Amino acid sequence: MFKQTVMRKYSILFLSALTLGSFVFVFTSCDDDEPPAKPKLSFATATLTAKESDENLQIQVVLDKAASEDLTVEYSLSGTALDDVTAGNTAPADYEVISDFGEIEIEEGQTTGIIELNLLSDGEFEEDESIEISIDDVSSENIELTRDDEVNITLQQEDGRIILLEWPAPSASGQADMDIILRVGDNTTTWAGVLSGAAQGSFEGPEVLFIPTAVTYAAFGLSYVYYDGTLDPLEFTATFVDFANGAAEAEAQRESFDGIYTIVNKNKWTDVNTTIVVQTFQKTGGAFTSPTTPITIPPAGSRMSSSSLLTTAVKKQHTIYPMSEKIKAMLK
Repeated sequence: MFKQTVMRKYSILFLSALTLGSFVFVFTSCDDDEPPAKPKLSFATATLTAKESDENLQIQVVLDKAASEDLTVEYSLSGTALDDVTAGNTAPADYEVISDFGEIEIEEGQTTGIIELNLLSDGEFEEDESIEISIDDVSSENIELTRDDEVNITLQQEDGRIILLEWPAPSASGQADMDIILRVGDNTTTWAGVLSGAAQGSFEGPEVLFIPTAVTYAAFGLSYVYYDGTLDPLEFTATFVDFANGAAEAEAQRESFDGIYTIVNKNKWTDVNTTIVVQTFQKTGGAFTSPTTPITIPPAGSRMSSSSLLTTAVKKQHTIYPMSEKIKAMLK
């Protein structure tokens, strides 16, 4: 009887020890548990490539888990391309932010926010530009920023037509300063206005004009202006090169036209509407046609009178802008 009682006591003690051990094990396991991982915030991609004529560009900022609260993500812009806010009135803008500038929202339960950009087509033929966007901060400490917190966007030159106007360099024979003025319209008999011009105020050529394929006009008229100088005669060449998919078209698709002015063709304009259209071309099916030939040479005494005021945005500049290395390489 005593022996059985002792054995029962030992059994009870053994079971109690096992039970206590279980509780200790469970308690210790709870202490070792790590907190849930924070949702990670990053850009969906680290690099993007777009053309100026692509118009709309959407950049995704993503969470790897749905947001447990409404989030505000702050970002900053940099790179060689200029947004319209940074550019202000001092330089032409390359793009504008359509979404809230500098921040986006990711709503509770969602995983994605969008930075939306409007890419701006222009008449400049440029080297590739860059847009860099960096995530600076997020409104919750429960979100982890990853190393993928930057996206680099390459903004390529859009498709279009380059017009190159060349003439002799200054020499003992004299010198000349020439300009290109571009008129646009629905047809080649009635012009709606002046789209752009290359008027750099230099006796050193060439003058370069770029017309984006994205422009909606159907007809184009060119004035090759003998602005100032002493060369008589003045021999010049207009070359047309179509630019698509990041490169100039084949050599066979380049077209060059020669012209000769005399001193009576000189037109020191102050209003572009006093210049004479001497060559035209059109755009059909999204492509430019060949220019008319030959270049029209106005007869003696055909210079138009000029007004005393500058009436358009195209003005005679007095700064020399060097032709980019990209254009030089293409036109060799």
